[in-house]
Amino acid sequence: MPPEPSSATSPRVTVVITNFNRRDDLRLAIASIERQDYPHREIIVVDNISTDGSREMLRHEHPDVELIALDENLGMAGYSVGFERARGEIIFQMDNDSQMPDTTVLSQVVERFAEGSDQLAAVACRVEEYDLESDDIEALRAKDLRRGPIDSGGFHSGGVAFRRSLIAQTGYYHRSVFLYGSELFVEMKLLAQGFDVHFFPEILMLHKSSKVARSGRGLYFELRNRYWFLRRFGNLSHKLRFFPLMMLHDLFFAIFKRSFGTYVQALRDGFGAMPLDLGPLPSKQPRFQRRLEEFGHWFGPVALCRRIWQRITP
Repeated sequence: MPPEPSSATSPRVTVVITNFNRRDDLRLAIASIERQDYPHREIIVVDNISTDGSREMLRHEHPDVELIALDENLGMAGYSVGFERARGEIIFQMDNDSQMPDTTVLSQVVERFAEGSDQLAAVACRVEEYDLESDDIEALRAKDLRRGPIDSGGFHSGGVAFRRSLIAQTGYYHRSVFLYGSELFVEMKLLAQGFDVHFFPEILMLHKSSKVARSGRGLYFELRNRYWFLRRFGNLSHKLRFFPLMMLHDLFFAIFKRSFGTYVQALRDGFGAMPLDLGPLPSKQPRFQRRLEEFGHWFGPVALCRRIWQRITP
């Protein structure tokens, strides 16, 4: 049944998913949306030129889902195409390997926007990594009993909602960034304008980190994009303090991953010519400045040891 028209108290929510060769994961994601108790919704899937039958599955099994069939892989910028097509006042973004475990996810998101200020641009859900065969949802839920709004932590592409009128002012995902870290660029643009990005840990999303269609260049994008990030948003003080720690952190991690060549390539491109859409974007907004400090503290010896430990332990 198509969503009912929006009203002042029940805004339409557009759920946007990008997909690349994850037909079965996408099927589960859509099923979780269709179980939602919030009726004023639409679903848009932006397909990054999949070849696994994803498009045929959508056309046959979910004719009410709007399919945007791209003729090239835009990565995370595929979300931008969906955002531009969205008709809802609220845009809910989720990965194709995410699921909504509760029927109230969308209604909770709408409530948080209604309770927040007009400057609330993003409602970030708590996204927990989930294994269908071994993890208990209630145990995952109990890991964090806090309730939002929490003014830290950013957001995860596996589950975040935007007020369309505000994110349209700052712009969406950058095509040049492509993958890994794209969310940070969007978040910082929102914070630079003085908009609020709040985390609500009580709104749970599940993310399975599917091994299907996983980019073999993930480490390269991860490293290169954070050099671009600091060059774009950081001031001279940030760059002098954080770049040396970041480069040392990445060098050791690349050696551990046996990917020294990837590190060199990311370093070369990360400090080479910047894409035209990633020019400097300074801001004196307090939350913008605090987020840059949080970013810098992700690096250094303690962070490096923690990441390696996470990689070698089951």
